[in-house]
Amino acid sequence: MDNAKELRQVYDIFTAAWRAYREHYPPGNPQDDTYWSKLVDDLHEIESQYNCQLCRDILCNVASDLERKAKVLHQSK
Repeated sequence: MDNAKELRQVYDIFTAAWRAYREHYPPGNPQDDTYWSKLVDDLHEIESQYNCQLCRDILCNVASDLERKAKVLHQSK
């Protein structure tokens, strides 16, 4: 893959991850199975589209950050 194509794919991965993050923000209750199932489905769809380690790493961080924020947000209520 040439540099321009690789950079475009990286850009597309970050953009897809950002859109998923934005769509699922603010995070749902940690006990809300519907919210988390939808998040996992959306992230899995992105991962299957790009199928590379960078994508998996970014998506894991998206899920992890939303989970961390959900625990803090819903503990304080």
